[in-house]
Amino acid sequence: MKTKILPMFPLNLVLFPEGILPLHIFEERYRVMVEEVMKTDRCFGVILIERGYEVGGGDTRKTVGTLAEIVDSKKSIDGRWILITRGVRRIKAINWLDDSPYPRAEVEFLNDDLEDCDKINDWPEIVSRMRRMLAVLAELGDEVAPISIEISDDPILGSFQMASVIPVTSFDLQKLLESNSLVERCALIKRFLKNIEEEANSRLFE
Repeated sequence: MKTKILPMFPLNLVLFPEGILPLHIFEERYRVMVEEVMKTDRCFGVILIERGYEVGGGDTRKTVGTLAEIVDSKKSIDGRWILITRGVRRIKAINWLDDSPYPRAEVEFLNDDLEDCDKINDWPEIVSRMRRMLAVLAELGDEVAPISIEISDDPILGSFQMASVIPVTSFDLQKLLESNSLVERCALIKRFLKNIEEEANSRLFE
């Protein structure tokens, strides 16, 4: 499988393909990274920190992340960057390189099996269930995505869109990102929705 050396940005969050991620770049090593990627393909990897902190290094990182593309940028006078990035596709870090001056890794690109789409016969029901869940949480006063949020009829794209808005932990989101198939990802989404619904219903009747 073809691999590529990518600049990497470890963060305490999970980015999905087609997700939008605003970033404020202030740490010197990532300023250098942005300066360099802006001269090439404007892409870098975003990967979840398993343990440790975003600033200063010394963190432990997950293996599966997402290729991010800079779609808008603004540089301040003092050298900081404000970026708007978009998730492009899933990646897997197979070899971490020296962090100097910023994290880099040899990655391979991951894809879902298109044939899996034929196995997801209840996608409209999954979407409806998510919207009902958002409605109940909004009624409870939680800050959630609007019920009308766009979810694609394509289960591959739609599952990533849905994963970006369901209120679960970063490590649960990482499980969704790491899913090796659409079937596995949809099964996880349904399990998470069931758990969220049960908790929300118990709060309604407290």
